Order: sequence, then structure tokens, then C-alpha cells
Amino acid sequence: MKKIVFLLNFTPPPRMIKRIRVAKEIFETFVIFWDKGGDDKFDYHESGVTNHRILIPANRNNPVKRILPTLNVQRKAMTLLKNIRPDIIHVQSYDMLETAYRYRKTVDKNCKLIYEVPDIHSYLTEDTHPFPVNLISRRFKRREKMMGSMVDLLILTSMQFWPHFENWFPKEKMLFLPNIPDLSHFSDYENLRLSKTAPFTVGYIGGLRYLEELKLLVAAMEGENMRLLMAGFEDGHYFKDLAEEKDFIDYYGKFFYDDSIASLYAKCDVIYSIYDASKKNVRIALPNKLYESVHCHLPIMVAKDTYLAEIVQDWGVGIAAKHNNGEEIKAALMKLYKDRSFYDFCVENAKKKAPELSSEKVASDYRKRIIQL
Repeated sequence: MKKIVFLLNFTPPPRMIKRIRVAKEIFETFVIFWDKGGDDKFDYHESGVTNHRILIPANRNNPVKRILPTLNVQRKAMTLLKNIRPDIIHVQSYDMLETAYRYRKTVDKNCKLIYEVPDIHSYLTEDTHPFPVNLISRRFKRREKMMGSMVDLLILTSMQFWPHFENWFPKEKMLFLPNIPDLSHFSDYENLRLSKTAPFTVGYIGGLRYLEELKLLVAAMEGENMRLLMAGFEDGHYFKDLAEEKDFIDYYGKFFYDDSIASLYAKCDVIYSIYDASKKNVRIALPNKLYESVHCHLPIMVAKDTYLAEIVQDWGVGIAAKHNNGEEIKAALMKLYKDRSFYDFCVENAKKKAPELSSEKVASDYRKRIIQL
């Protein structure tokens, strides 16, 4: 039986767990992942898979600040790869592509490489940076192109990522896989929804980041008969402290996706997905909240001038506001809160769109392509 290794620079998120569950039906499956610390609810224990956890504390947000830990992780990962001798390595992130590339070049030239891109770091997307970041950025871009020459399958979660690759990567080796959730985790959603009794609730669900955009949301909700639900891992304790200050905030912290995602969405009336649109990687990404909110028939708030806003407006499933304009965010929120006809319009459009978004098709497309490698 062929062997596949998932080489990740983080604890596997739901999207990668979906890939792993497809792969383990076909191949002997291994997962090598970097736990950067600070995770009080470590929860990855996939059955039928051999897991290798590399626990090395590091900065989660700045790749320059984690250069030395990255080198240490890459060394440990290379040792594991040499012992496993995989036929396929599936990586996400530039960090792990470096390791997979080196393994293929120096150990096994027949090993196939899959490079998955759910996000593109600003070092790789932005055209200009201040010194000395511009030097680092240029090096990263050159290295990515060089390493990309050995990639056998490129997986994108947003087609707006493709312009970043189209001048140097063959399109026939690219696969678009939208980040549609595993609908089995939402099987009880409708029943859970029936028991909702709380006031109008805005959900901020997923990784707790983008502090400035959250501050604007909190300011918009002050004095209104609303609640803010925050759930997800945070690097630090700002959001937890904020919830203690504001009596309208319900803070859940990190949650177990398979067990909790449906119940969290069932408590919400609107999903908040406004991020810093001054960053190019934010402007071109399609987060999983888009698909989760549609499947749960909940309107979504997004940032203007983004690909996500184009999709949301085309589907008619939410509203957009300037990411740094508190008045626009307030107006968008109040429209969903007070304009029942507009709210119902978004809900009905989500109900129409949801059947088109098939997690089974995503799994099938992935299965077909990895079998061909």
C-alpha cells in the first residue's frame, strides 16, 4: 500500500482533517504536524492514522520571528520522512514546502508533492515591503517558484489565488477545492436551532484574530439588545479579557469542531467575517465561514473590496462594509437587525444556494486526483 504524509505547520484544522479522512481510505496515512504551543485544548487524535506531533513553541503570526523554531521543526520532520519513506507528501504552507522539496530533491526523486494553499502570506502576495522585509519577501517568492517546479498537484481554496501562480505553474496540475464543511457535523443543526431563545446574536466563529475589526463590531453592538458569540483559538487572552468586561459577549475559546460547530452556529443570527481588507491575502481569500453560514442559512457580514464580498453579493447571502469604518459596520449590522425583509432575503438565498455546495464532491475530486499521482 502506498504511503502518504500530511506535513503541516500547525495542528490539523477541519479542512485538513477532511483530506486526511479521504486519504486514509486509500493509503497508509501519516500526519506530521507542528504544535506551536499555547493550545490548552489539544484535540487531534485521528484513528487509523499515524500521528507525529512536533511540539516547539513559536510565534504564530510572524514567520520572521519563528525562523529558528522553523529550522528545528524542519530538521525533525526530515528525520521522520526518511523513516516513513512516503510515496506522497501533502503540505500546506511555505515552511513545510521547503522540507518536502528538500526531501524529494535529496532523498526520493519519485516522491509526489501536493501543495495546498488556503491562504497566501503577505510576504508572498504584496508587491512592496519596507526594508528589510522586502529582501525576505523577494527571497520567499523566488524560493516558492523554484520549489513549485517539483509540485505535482496544487490545491487552491480560492480561484483568486490562481493569478499568483499562473505565470509559472501549469494549470492542468491545479485543483480548486472550496472549503465546504463536512455536512455530517451539521446533522443536528435544525433541531438545535429550534431551541434558540437568546437575543439577536452575532457569531465570530473560528480563529480569533483581526483585533481592530472586532473592536469596531463591539462598538457597533454597544447599547443594542444583541449578544456577541466568540468561539475559536486565540494566541493570547485579549478576547477572553474583553468578554469579561462586556456583559453582552459570550466567550467559548477553542472548541472541538466535530462536536460543537453545529451548536455554535445554532446560537447565532448573523456571522461576522470582516477582516483587514488592506491586506491582499485577505482580499482574495474565501474563508470557511462563507460556506458554513450558507449551509446554516445565516446572513454573513464581510469586508468590502474583497473577493468574498463579490461572492456574498452575487449570491445575495449577506452584506458588506468597509473593514475600517465603524459607521458602515454599524449600519450593516443594524440593517440585518432591523430590516426583516432584507434579513429574510439573505436567508432564502442561502437556502437556495446551500444544495449546490457539496462536501461530497470536494472529497470525490480530491480522491480522484491523489489516486492518479
